[in-house]
Amino acid sequence: MPPSALKSAPAIAPAEHEVSPNVEMYLKSIVRLYDGAEPVSTTAIAQILAVSPASASSMLKRLDAEGYVRHEGRHGVVPTSAGARIGALTLRRQRLAERLLVDCLGVSWAAARAEACGLGHAISPLVERHLARFMNDPTTCPHGHPIPREDGSLWQHEGAVDLADVAIGTPSVVLEVKNEIPELLRYLEEIGVKPGVTVSVVSRERAVGLQTIDVGGKHRAVSVQLAAAVVVRDLQA
Repeated sequence: MPPSALKSAPAIAPAEHEVSPNVEMYLKSIVRLYDGAEPVSTTAIAQILAVSPASASSMLKRLDAEGYVRHEGRHGVVPTSAGARIGALTLRRQRLAERLLVDCLGVSWAAARAEACGLGHAISPLVERHLARFMNDPTTCPHGHPIPREDGSLWQHEGAVDLADVAIGTPSVVLEVKNEIPELLRYLEEIGVKPGVTVSVVSRERAVGLQTIDVGGKHRAVSVQLAAAVVVRDLQA
């Protein structure tokens, strides 16, 4: 199913203002967390970047002064058009790098994100365009996360729901894995749960936090918490 538009960055001149990798990291994280409505909290940004709230707050003030974000007081920040574009394109280059590492170099999907984070900052717009063509313009990274388009616009999966909320017996296709903790990814790979795979819930015991899923005819026990990190689409919808 084709992706649906979520939000688009306005067209700007092709030349991009160079920013530091640290600024790109912050803007990329803000774009990942921003839902298009509610400001992104300083705490959430600090957590995703593994920095102290004080460090995050200081950097966000700088980004506000430079016009990349708009402070909404204690509620957090909202990316400006310029900040959203830089963040989205940084995210695009990282996820293209992930595809290259996994699909062409054989790097495991559990290790790809950490490796691609550094590579993404070194990819120029020219290399990005050639890389996208070389990879046949992929729309998602190996973990199923949407790759922002070349113009900086974002999209999201249609009909997405957490595996923890799918009705029992309903066949669903895995779209993405929200949590990219290496240990979790290794386990999901071990039991065969990856984007594109069809799964169904056999039973669910919320009282003990477990559910059984069918993956390729094999029953696997997973925690409800883990299932909440797997995004699927109901094939019968």
